[in-house]
Amino acid sequence: MESESTFLKHKIQKDYFEELAQNLPDIIGVIDPVNFKVLYTNRVQQGFKPEEVIGDEVFKFIYPEHIGFFRETLDQIVLTGKTETIELETARRSDKSGKAWYRFTISPLKKSTGEIENILIISKDITSEKLRDIELHNKQEKIYAIINNTKDMICSIDRDFMFTEYNSVLGNLVGKGYGKVNLIGMSVLDFIDPNKHDHLKAIYARVFKGEVVYDIESFGTNSGRYVYNESSYHPIYNFEKEVTGISIFSRDITERVLSEQKLKNTLKEREVLLSEIHHRIKNNLALVSSMLQLKEMNLDNEAAVEALSDSRKRIKSTALVHEMLYRNDSFDNLKLKEYVTELFNNVNVNTGFTLQLEGDDYILDHSKALSVGLMLHELMMNSFKHSFKGKDKAKLTVKTKLENGNLNICYCDCSGKFHDEVDFNDTSSTGLMLIHTFIEQLNGSIELTKREPPSYNINIPIS
Repeated sequence: MESESTFLKHKIQKDYFEELAQNLPDIIGVIDPVNFKVLYTNRVQQGFKPEEVIGDEVFKFIYPEHIGFFRETLDQIVLTGKTETIELETARRSDKSGKAWYRFTISPLKKSTGEIENILIISKDITSEKLRDIELHNKQEKIYAIINNTKDMICSIDRDFMFTEYNSVLGNLVGKGYGKVNLIGMSVLDFIDPNKHDHLKAIYARVFKGEVVYDIESFGTNSGRYVYNESSYHPIYNFEKEVTGISIFSRDITERVLSEQKLKNTLKEREVLLSEIHHRIKNNLALVSSMLQLKEMNLDNEAAVEALSDSRKRIKSTALVHEMLYRNDSFDNLKLKEYVTELFNNVNVNTGFTLQLEGDDYILDHSKALSVGLMLHELMMNSFKHSFKGKDKAKLTVKTKLENGNLNICYCDCSGKFHDEVDFNDTSSTGLMLIHTFIEQLNGSIELTKREPPSYNINIPIS
């Protein structure tokens, strides 16, 4: 009766254990402590069948490179009778990679005498957890490679200005300068000129309010030279969207700054040189003009005097370009309206003659300025010699317009008449020949649109 009761008791316990084991998410197995064969399992790994598992060695489901370690662990449990927990990579047929990770809790099952009867293995599938860890590790390795394979200094600080992270570039720099190996927990201000502390604290205060700040800083070195850094400061937010720190990216731009300074000095020297060149050309042209004027004074031939006078005025208009260039802030361009006004004043000999200038302004580069000026000079000289001849008052109008990649200039005498017997396109006269020559140099066109008063339409491509 007692044996029947004991049998019934064991059966109830076994049934209870079976039901409990089937409802657990983990794999529960019982193995023989001598040959390590599987005696029982509540379920099998994906891709395996129960008949393939029961009666087979537990090592069949462990990767070969881990079998030695797994066997040593089992031997140690049999020897000491203590529970061990390990993590191992195992085989999984249904997975594309064929890999799975399990956390094994291995405990001895003892008889009442203390002798180990079996070994209980509870296997928890930690594959998802392990894959996340691997992915996180790979990302961390990539980030580590990125921040440590740059020439920039990268670090982060907390609200007390203490280093929380930094890359090898900053670590090596501080290590050489201060002999510090580990910067974590040290203040960033300990390694910066105290005279710059207030400036940096003001930047940090702005960043802690959520602002991104960019700054260029200069630092003096022991050798007496300056190092220039271009830095950006970014807020670091926690889960509650609170700014808990600052990430700092700093790049050494000393070579760039020195190159820019050298370039500025070179440009300054070039400006001085060009100014001197233009000044000397202007003076030389003025000397030639004066010599022609002296020659005029000694001539009795009216035609010769007029020819020399015209040549002298052309030289003065040429000199005007060089004079304006060395007076200008830039040696590469001239303002059109200012240039036309100066040109008119340069050749006008009668205060009763006025210029009305309207329309768009335009910056003439030096390659176009001389041709435009000399062309307008010839038109103005024609106005003074013919349309305005014998008059005390006269008006000349110049209207400019920028349109479709062209500079359009409408030029009008507002008095006089272009003689019918004169062909504007005939270049036998010096003045008309020069006008058409200068227009060709500009790849433009000029048209006599009205003979009375003489009006011209000029188009110059500027695109």
